[in-house]
Amino acid sequence: MRRERMFLDDNNSDIIAFSLYQQGSSNRMERERMKAILTRAIRRELTDRQRDCITMYYLEGMKMKDIADALHLSRSTVTRHIQSATRKLRRVASYYQR
Repeated sequence: MRRERMFLDDNNSDIIAFSLYQQGSSNRMERERMKAILTRAIRRELTDRQRDCITMYYLEGMKMKDIADALHLSRSTVTRHIQSATRKLRRVASYYQR
């Protein structure tokens, strides 16, 4: 007996992803969950300056020197803000991965 091929579209891919997540094997669902957690953490856990620095560095792809010039800070201050923000976000992420 020959099986009919099933193609993934938006409707059934979400169903499949959800069923895999229920079994604990969906990387996509886990990424979406972690993205939501980190987005909340960026808003709630970081200072305004840390948020500005990390956004400019990771999302806008700016160099630390350019961020320092834009925010009227020294390069070492920008580096410290990015490092402390990264530590905070890693701590939040590790808490939720347990």
